[in-house]
Amino acid sequence: MKSGVTALISGGLAFFLVLAGPVFAMPAAMAADRDLAAEAWVQDLANEATAVLGDPATDADDIAAEFQGLLVEHAAMRNFGRSALGAYSRTISDSDFDRFVALLEQYGTSVVQSRFSEYSGQSILVTGSAVDVRTNFAYVSVDSDVLNVHGNVQASVRWLLIRRGAEYRVYDLTVETTDETATFSLLQTQREEFNSVLTSNGGRFEALFDYLRAHISEAGLDPAN
Repeated sequence: MKSGVTALISGGLAFFLVLAGPVFAMPAAMAADRDLAAEAWVQDLANEATAVLGDPATDADDIAAEFQGLLVEHAAMRNFGRSALGAYSRTISDSDFDRFVALLEQYGTSVVQSRFSEYSGQSILVTGSAVDVRTNFAYVSVDSDVLNVHGNVQASVRWLLIRRGAEYRVYDLTVETTDETATFSLLQTQREEFNSVLTSNGGRFEALFDYLRAHISEAGLDPAN
């Protein structure tokens, strides 16, 4: 999958808004205005996520539960799911989409739980933001750095949020290592992965569900359905 730094964010803190087409990075016309509330929101979220693994009294089951809680609360999973399915989002039934979202929440949790454990003692520091106001919502891009225990930057993470009123949800994350060898967008990565599974299996959503269940089970979790 991804290297340690890039996989740090993959899966859980992600994602997400229903758009006419997929968005894989910050909109090109992002304005220069900062959103200090968004910066504080991301910093709190990053601190909360890293603190879960910083408590030696927390067992594996509790860690999984807490990460899934963060995912459900802070990511618009249904919207991310629609975008991650790409063209297949037009053919999935409502009931199958509900099943997909339930599995997607667990899949994201399993990835974040395993990858965050590699970063015990490190931190994420928010460095700035930019806002692009649309008709009924705004994109907010929040930049941050992953710092090691010595305060050196190991990677840069751009959080693309959707702001509706005073509420924020994570839509996409772009991670770039300092040597620029491992840059990726979470949404683009998941869209390519899910579409590959579906295309290889004649567009059968049950095949995608089986794929997600297998990864969830490998992480020691019980699939939702």
